[in-house]
Amino acid sequence: MGFLEILKEMVDNVKGGIAATIMGKDGIAIQNYVKDKADYDMDSLGVEYARILEETKNASSMLKLGEVEELSVSAEGSTIIMRLINKDYFIAIALGSGGNFGKARYYLKKAAAGARKEF
Repeated sequence: MGFLEILKEMVDNVKGGIAATIMGKDGIAIQNYVKDKADYDMDSLGVEYARILEETKNASSMLKLGEVEELSVSAEGSTIIMRLINKDYFIAIALGSGGNFGKARYYLKKAAAGARKEF
């Protein structure tokens, strides 16, 4: 299964799923998927949140808390959940308000494992 299929399966199977990306920690997207041509800029979102994810990884390391696996950011109208695929890439899903957070985490973990195999 390719990256686009992995992202599409994840977003389409989660209530409130809007979009997803597989991106390098440098902010360059490998693959994006936006459901139903929604107006959602995954490139910009990924670039900005890649920096936050990297800072979180650095803080966790400095505090000797172990490796960061997942990070979520909830805002007024959406939630972004990011999960590391490997040391250089992460996968993220964007949910609209009322999205199913638990199911999104499940599919995100499954999608990360599938993407890991593709690398």
